[in-house]
Amino acid sequence: MKIALINTITPFVRGGAEIAVEDLYDQLKIRGHKVTLFRIPFPDDYEVSLLETVLACKMLRFTSYDRVIAFKFPAYCVYHPQKVLWLFHQFRQVYELFGREYGIDDNKEGRALKSIITNIDNEEIGCSYLKYCIAKEVAKRLKKYNNLNATVISLPLMNSEAYYCNATGDYIYYPSRVTPLKRQHLAIEAMRYVETDVKLVLAGICKEAEYENHLKDLINKYKLADKVLWENTWVDNSEKIKTLANALGVMYIPYKEDYGLVTLEGFYSSKPVLSCTDSGGTAEFIKNNYNGYITEPEPRVLATVMDALFNNKELAKKIGLNAREYILQRNITWDETIRRLLA
Repeated sequence: MKIALINTITPFVRGGAEIAVEDLYDQLKIRGHKVTLFRIPFPDDYEVSLLETVLACKMLRFTSYDRVIAFKFPAYCVYHPQKVLWLFHQFRQVYELFGREYGIDDNKEGRALKSIITNIDNEEIGCSYLKYCIAKEVAKRLKKYNNLNATVISLPLMNSEAYYCNATGDYIYYPSRVTPLKRQHLAIEAMRYVETDVKLVLAGICKEAEYENHLKDLINKYKLADKVLWENTWVDNSEKIKTLANALGVMYIPYKEDYGLVTLEGFYSSKPVLSCTDSGGTAEFIKNNYNGYITEPEPRVLATVMDALFNNKELAKKIGLNAREYILQRNITWDETIRRLLA
């Protein structure tokens, strides 16, 4: 089958979504399909350039392909009679983030843009041949804001067989792109209140100078240099897997995340995962006190759980084993995922 994968790209940014689409590309080729990956540049200008990008997408026709699979706004605006949507997320700035710190301002221009994009989504998502989402969180947003239904297909973790458990260490590991929505600041603030020698290891690069400075200021202000380790560099996968294997636990506490592969990485590494009640898709896999912990997004509460794991490493091991057993039983594989995407 000739397949086109259509995704967006933010210049010089590489995160979980980009890695996932590249993995799907490889998996499709392994199974004998002819595949092309198209990346549409995502603009910084939300007022003019964004709508021009939507128009450009609408003009792209992929009728020479048997199937098109699109993932994010506005990539799913391209034309194909059997366009499959595997929605990673919409343009969240005009939906649940609208009028908030990370969204479009709630003013005349913002409301106009929100209306335009909502209408575009209603039309383009509505006419998709198949509609899938990567998590319940994404499906709930689609239903709430667009009154459209979609089926969840969980995203498999690339090279899941490479993850392993070696030891139960003394640190909580937080591997992620560093940006305000991932809330590394909340993790650092929690370290003010820990009463044990537990450490926090942040792994990931921050390309937002203001947020980078904010995190560094927090570490300095509360004298946490010995407790919080962060080098602000890209961590390759082999190093990440090794650090996961020797962690006490894993933390992933973004705000209303679409999915959260970090949770799967922790589970496959036999580690308990700590997340928050408002962390969205990443918390959908967690059963509280069984394979991880879901807490309120409060520094003192997070600190209490971190101390509890440090003080009872046998419990941390047990919960970690539960986590691996759970994710293996879920059987989130590329064979099943591709079968459904190409139905």
